[in-house]
Amino acid sequence: MQLTEMMLTQRPGIATARGAKQWLLTLPLSDARCAHHAITSLLLEMAEAPPLPRDRLEILETIRSHAVAIDQQYSVRYASRPLPLGPAERNAFSHAQAQWRGLASAYLDCFEATLDNADLAPCRALCLARAGDYFCASLKGHFRAGQSGTTDLIDDLERLTDLAAEYQLQETRARDSLHPRGTTSVSLIRQRALLIALAGATTSGRERDALFDLAALWEGKVTCLALVPGARDGARTGCEMASATPPKRQRVVDLGTSAYLMDATRLSRSLARRTRKIDSGVAFDGLRLPAPVRHLPTRDLLARARRVWCDRNVAPAPAQVVRLHGANRGQGVGVSYAGSDFSAMYYMVAGDPFILNQTDDGTSRRSFDELFVFQHVSVARNDELAREAMRHFEDWEVDDGDGDALNLRRVRVGARLRVGQLMTMRLRLAGEDALVTLAEVRRLQEPVFDPRYPGAINARVQLLNGKPHAVGVRAGRGGGREGRLWSAGIRLGSLHAKESVTLVLPNGWFKPDHQFDMQDAGIVYRLRLTALRRRGFDFEEIEAEIVSA
Repeated sequence: MQLTEMMLTQRPGIATARGAKQWLLTLPLSDARCAHHAITSLLLEMAEAPPLPRDRLEILETIRSHAVAIDQQYSVRYASRPLPLGPAERNAFSHAQAQWRGLASAYLDCFEATLDNADLAPCRALCLARAGDYFCASLKGHFRAGQSGTTDLIDDLERLTDLAAEYQLQETRARDSLHPRGTTSVSLIRQRALLIALAGATTSGRERDALFDLAALWEGKVTCLALVPGARDGARTGCEMASATPPKRQRVVDLGTSAYLMDATRLSRSLARRTRKIDSGVAFDGLRLPAPVRHLPTRDLLARARRVWCDRNVAPAPAQVVRLHGANRGQGVGVSYAGSDFSAMYYMVAGDPFILNQTDDGTSRRSFDELFVFQHVSVARNDELAREAMRHFEDWEVDDGDGDALNLRRVRVGARLRVGQLMTMRLRLAGEDALVTLAEVRRLQEPVFDPRYPGAINARVQLLNGKPHAVGVRAGRGGGREGRLWSAGIRLGSLHAKESVTLVLPNGWFKPDHQFDMQDAGIVYRLRLTALRRRGFDFEEIEAEIVSA
């Protein structure tokens, strides 16, 4: 820890590209944090005592590939972590963002120097393209860490585009040292940023990272036009009129304080062509896709890319009153999480605590005698279990929603959440009983950090179909005592006149054709697992058929 912090205060004393190459050989690449801080110290040195303009640009180009590789290792400290971020994770995210912005600022300083040096005039487009590339990297870092604040980055990219337009450098191509056969420009980088922003706002995890790679690959397959505020409504009307022609893929996208008219016709055709190749049996190598995509369901990923980038009405809708289940914006919602067991969720659904370690011996004469003599102990134990379950309840608010999804926000300190986590929500409607429903966390975002609200989170959740009912489940009748213990579970939908049921259980329950018992309203059913409908971070939605009752 002391070594890495010391790297921020050291100044390596580099003045030429040759010195930068020698310095890179001394970096502790096995310690990503230390190497990351060393590059930051180099940027600080160039800001305090800048070398000659050409030498500064050559130094930046020399360390570029190393900075990207080191940042990929360093991003593990804050990317895809539960929200809200902890102090160490937030510190790592802040350091990473500071470095990306430092690199962008260094290239912009080089651009300013080229204006007074005719010999460096051919490097002007390269300096602006590199700055835009680092703004895109910072934008991806915000989405990976689940942080807001992307509005400022979009505005910075727009100002960069205006600067390039002032010197007629928008379409001037610059070589990309990370992709020797590729070139880019400020205009293409703005289109890449648009694709990154759309993918980051609607996806998560490995799928989101794959779409980021595709955005860099296909930045030239879309075109975007920045709209002035007065032309926004007219452009949107034009999009709706153009919807009668299927090949046209235009729509208005609102990002930050700007609006863009995006045409993804070429991208849509490219995705459709690759989908047809997959259906015809073409191998992955014939699709010309980045290597990280190989480890994902390729066809599903391309379908998601088409929905996110090409279809209209994909961008988040503006805040509005929620009509879902009669809930209004700002209404309070009680929330509990699955965690390591379903006890708290069971209590929210049933209104009674789940009694652990219940066995078949409950019907014996000895058990009846113990319940009669020690009933006061049982009542006290139930009260304690209820209080323990209620400690896991949190207060959220409805922000907006559409269809079977809700946008929620939390202001107070609470549990750290992950995408794919299961939650139970209780809505208190006017003049009605509380409505309880299950939902899966689909997206999480932490607002701009405010010390007054350290636990603030915005979440988008998708409701699970069916009214939840609290049940007990037991692995089986054979074996030792462990096979006879009941666990808390949730059943979705009605049970009457059905041969199959839908259960929500902790991860690890699903095994094809596995049989177990379910206790529902005092009746024990024998079930056989038939299909796994959904698997989240801490739960499984399972389809089972009733064998006997």
